[in-house]
Amino acid sequence: MKIKLLIPILFLPILIFSQENSSSVYKELKTFYADNNQSKNIKDIINEYTKGNFYKEENQKIYKILGNKTLWQHFLIKSSKKNRNSKYFTISNTYLPYGKVYLKKGTKIDSLYRVSNTVFFPHKNIFYRNPVWKIPVDSILATSVFLKVRNSSGRTRMAIYLETENEFLERVETEYFYYGLFISFLISMTLILVFFAVLKKEYAVLFYALYIITVLFEFLAGKGLGAQYFWSDSAFFTNNIRSFSQTVGVFCIGSFYMKFYKLKASQTISKGLFKWGTIITIPIILLYFYKYFFGGLVDLYLVVWTVLKVIIFIWVLNHLYLTIKKQLPVYLVIAFILPILAVINGQIMNPDVHNNLAIKLSGPNIYYITLSLEILLFTRYIFGAVIDTQRKYFKLKKVSDELKYNFQNKALEIQQQERNKLVNNVHDTFGGYLEALKLRLLQKADNTPEKIQEILDAFYKDYRYLLNSLYAPKINSENFITSLIEFCEKLDQLTNQKINYTFNIDNVDLQQEKCVHLYRIISELTTNAIKYSEATEINIELNQLSKKQILLKVSDNGIGFNNKINSKTSFGLNSVKDRVEQINGSLDIITNKKGSLFKIEVSINDE
Repeated sequence: MKIKLLIPILFLPILIFSQENSSSVYKELKTFYADNNQSKNIKDIINEYTKGNFYKEENQKIYKILGNKTLWQHFLIKSSKKNRNSKYFTISNTYLPYGKVYLKKGTKIDSLYRVSNTVFFPHKNIFYRNPVWKIPVDSILATSVFLKVRNSSGRTRMAIYLETENEFLERVETEYFYYGLFISFLISMTLILVFFAVLKKEYAVLFYALYIITVLFEFLAGKGLGAQYFWSDSAFFTNNIRSFSQTVGVFCIGSFYMKFYKLKASQTISKGLFKWGTIITIPIILLYFYKYFFGGLVDLYLVVWTVLKVIIFIWVLNHLYLTIKKQLPVYLVIAFILPILAVINGQIMNPDVHNNLAIKLSGPNIYYITLSLEILLFTRYIFGAVIDTQRKYFKLKKVSDELKYNFQNKALEIQQQERNKLVNNVHDTFGGYLEALKLRLLQKADNTPEKIQEILDAFYKDYRYLLNSLYAPKINSENFITSLIEFCEKLDQLTNQKINYTFNIDNVDLQQEKCVHLYRIISELTTNAIKYSEATEINIELNQLSKKQILLKVSDNGIGFNNKINSKTSFGLNSVKDRVEQINGSLDIITNKKGSLFKIEVSINDE
């Protein structure tokens, strides 16, 4: 991770392109503001300069707000007999609305071409992304350069360069090298994320890959590279691709948030903020398609940027909330906020013309550096989240397989125990009757119908009792008490023991699992009491202790049993203990020669 964070440092040289060659321009630069309502031509401006109305600004700043005024600036290029190579004059403002240069040598006035971000885009004159004028150096006369700039909306960036051809080409080459490096970075991250999304089948990651592509288009548009190389002949793309790509980018990143963030079911507001922010971008995208085919909507980008700012601001607050709730890592919200702070910094910072580093920091370069940091941190989060999710999946699968294996073994064990119990019950109950019946039939002297009928009646009675004790109806909270009453009444009819019961939990809503276990516990304890206790009475009570607890008591007046010995050998007693444990209950056994008491306390709802 630390190595990855070093990558943005490669882009830092973008911030420190040498501007020393242009510093001399600012030293001699003089300024004059003319009202747009006054139609002043170049001769009028030269007269204003001759009268001394041009002045050197104190604390010259890079950004200027012109409004309804026209900015005129003047500087002098000295003559040279030795070095007559042309000078390259550049304004570092790709989307300059209006710029024109006039040259005055002696009494001769020449006008150079006009640049504009619509009709006369800079690249159409010199193959470069910013407005550039090639100014010849005279061997005898000095050249007065007059620059005319207009911009009625927003701030105007007036970072200027005056360089020799070698200096100009060296700066351009350096710029393009780092721009190419940044473009390669964006393309590489896109391919990595696409490959990762397909490999891991996490297709929500594709939305973030698409978002990086929109960043690429926005970068090409913002730096003028798109108009220079790709869409130079399209006025629509030249003027709209930046705001359009930002809108599509918000749609993609919002879709990524909705699909990839594992938000809790209770966080409906956070989900809704991401959802509606994404949906709002759809009609905006459709408006751009309308503008492409039918024209109009000149100021659409102003409305779009306002809407996108509101959406991003809300999403920032949402990320802060999710970070506080520990739903997202802290570094992620920092990565999200840094580019926004860079944009705010670029809009409010207005450095001095002689502060080279501050000039670079005030522009969009710092925004793209923080954006690369955001992409790296989000990619790190994506990789970590997906890998962590898959690690948890394999861990859960392993636990699931173990539970499945243990369940199958336990089921086989219980099945075998139940078979043995059934065999023992059949042998103990019916074996004696069959043997008695056999002996009675062999003893012809005493072979009376009454005796045989007596044996068969006892046989049938125990047969019905065994079926009733083994039968388990489909029990739920609605028929639980009814099933218990039916069970007790049947046993009371089939056995010599008196079965007394009291059930006072009519308004309790028990889980079906607890109902089934309690039914089987009552059946097991009652069966054991009938078979082994020699009791004359068996009492079953089920009462509600509180809103959270119920108490089951099964008692008899029999001979009791040795609890320590029976705990090791009795299948029935162990079955009861297992069932109590499964429903998170507590079991208390009191037994002596006067009888036995089983007290089972169970919570109504597990918390």
